[in-house]
Amino acid sequence: MMKHRHGSIAPQSGRRQAGFSMFELIVYLLVSSILFATVVNRYREFPGEAERANFTAVLAQMKAGVNLQMMDMIASADFGRGEELEGSNPMDLMLQTPSNYVGSFASVDINTMPRRVWYFDRSRGELVYLADNAANLYVERNGISQSDAHIRFRITDMRAADAPAGQGWQGLTLAPVEPYQWRQAPIDIQAIAESNTQPEGG
Repeated sequence: MMKHRHGSIAPQSGRRQAGFSMFELIVYLLVSSILFATVVNRYREFPGEAERANFTAVLAQMKAGVNLQMMDMIASADFGRGEELEGSNPMDLMLQTPSNYVGSFASVDINTMPRRVWYFDRSRGELVYLADNAANLYVERNGISQSDAHIRFRITDMRAADAPAGQGWQGLTLAPVEPYQWRQAPIDIQAIAESNTQPEGG
C-alpha cells in the first residue's frame, strides 16, 4: 500500500467497491426471514396490537389524503372548496380503500355491524371505526375517560371564529370527534415464556 503526502492510506486497487457477495446475500435473506417471523409471531400472540397497528396505518393514509387536498387548495387559492369537503367521506380521498372499509350508510345499528371495520355515517358526516379488541381503547366524553368500541372522525374546514363568512380560512383537518386513547396491550413475558416451553399436547 502507498501513503499520500499527508500520511493517509490510499485505497487498494482492484478492491470491490459495491454490490453483494453471495455470503452477504445469504446473511441478508436470513436476517429478513427472522425479522418477518418475529413480527408475524408477535401479531399472532397479540391480536389487539395487530388491530391497533392496522388502524393507525389506515388513519395515517387518510390524513395524508386530507393534507394533499389542503395543499392543492393553497396552491390554487381555492379556499372555498373546504366547505364542500367538510363532513365528507375521507375514504373518497384515498386511491384505494382498505379491505375493512364496509361502505357509507344513512343509519347504522352498531350491534349488527361486524368489528374491526370502518364505515361512513352520512347522517352525521363522520367516519367510524368499530374496534374488535377494545380492552385498551378509551374515549373522553364530558371530561370522563371511558372504555368504548368505536371512534369517530370528521373532516373539518377550520376558519377563525370572528372572521366574516367565506374568510379567515385556517386549514383542513381530519380529527377525532371525541379525544381518544388506544393504549398498547400489556405484555405478560412470563406467560409467553411458559406457553413457548410447554410441550405439544400438554
